[in-house]
Amino acid sequence: MNEEFLHYIWRYRLMDPDLTTVSGESLIILHPGIQNRDGGPDFFNARLKIDGTTWAGNVEIHVKSSSWYKHRHHHDRAYDNVILHVVYEQDVEVEVGREAKVSTLVVKGHFPDYIYERYKDFQENIAWIPCQGMIREMDPFIFEQWIPSLAMERLEEKALLMKRNLESCKYNWDEAFFRELARCFGLRVNSHPFEMLARSLSWKLVQKHREHIFQLEALLFGQAGMLDQAFTDEYPLSLQREYQFLRSKYGLRGMQGSAWKFLRLRPSNFPTLRIAQFASLLHCNNELFLPVLESDDPAIIQAVFGVTASGYWDSHFIFEKRSSTKPKILGLSFIQLITINLVAPFFVLYGDVKGLPSYKEKAITFMELLPAEANHDITCWTELGVTMRDAIHSQALLHLKSRYCDQKRCLECRIGNHLLRFTVKGKEGL
Repeated sequence: MNEEFLHYIWRYRLMDPDLTTVSGESLIILHPGIQNRDGGPDFFNARLKIDGTTWAGNVEIHVKSSSWYKHRHHHDRAYDNVILHVVYEQDVEVEVGREAKVSTLVVKGHFPDYIYERYKDFQENIAWIPCQGMIREMDPFIFEQWIPSLAMERLEEKALLMKRNLESCKYNWDEAFFRELARCFGLRVNSHPFEMLARSLSWKLVQKHREHIFQLEALLFGQAGMLDQAFTDEYPLSLQREYQFLRSKYGLRGMQGSAWKFLRLRPSNFPTLRIAQFASLLHCNNELFLPVLESDDPAIIQAVFGVTASGYWDSHFIFEKRSSTKPKILGLSFIQLITINLVAPFFVLYGDVKGLPSYKEKAITFMELLPAEANHDITCWTELGVTMRDAIHSQALLHLKSRYCDQKRCLECRIGNHLLRFTVKGKEGL
């Protein structure tokens, strides 16, 4: 038994309707109160009828009543107005205030055993998700109701991280967007090196050399530490010479080339090619943040980002190793990932900072117009019978997996909550 489960049954009033305190007083729960996740009693502003008298105050919950003293609540004035102590087992009597005994409710034996057994199974099993064996019994409508909220949770979580970057840029939106965009170009494997690369430069410096793709590549590859080697091809040799000049001119200090990862990546995701495409995107657009902010359709984003790496990369994925000749266009699926992982959360961030809720609505609209991502987790959800119509669904279910299932937060999950309280095949438990 743990306190988390006791909080759950108290919050949802899953105990027997006829309750009695340890001292024999009748107890009716008029309102369980508001759960407190910070310091102090577990539930604020509960309303209870104890032996015919209505009380308003706080509720504290423990597995054993002795935890009241173990946690030193008797020395904390914040607990003086606790009107009920809810415990699984009572091993000592508890006093609050001036030696007044607090009413105690023992809940052991007063809730259906199957709820706790199912909760234990969710917590202890090692399946891909805790409720994997039952999820096919779920009414799809419950999923559909929660999808928009889950997707917005994920967007707001990403926006919060982006806000820290915006603050470090002193609310220079162009600079912040430039850094976040670079991070997206690295995907998961090279996101940190790409962010380091963007931080080693500045949007202002990039803009100064925007019209010259050769200079942009020299700056980016040089700062990435990818020109610190002996070359034989003329193109990287010329980049090397140009970077030496620019480094001296601006007093630049580059990264270590060892920061970049190539292992187990498809050639199309090699950081060398992504840097070349990033340079081309910067070269082709005088501004990036404003056109993205003002766009009303993902197709506009696709037009802005639909660039091709410079000519050398037609026959290369890395320096000095030829490949079959083919223009290295920034693919549609990659642009859609940028829209999902950068553009949509940036809309949310902009809406929050500027007090413009319409940008949150636009973020949702964009994701409704984009297809679901294709990755291992999405495949697993699909195999469990979950419908995946668009990016709203895929983002919501990625968030559900990482923030609820992986952390065994079944009691806070609408799906887990339903499965705990109802038996399979539609037979009601409570």
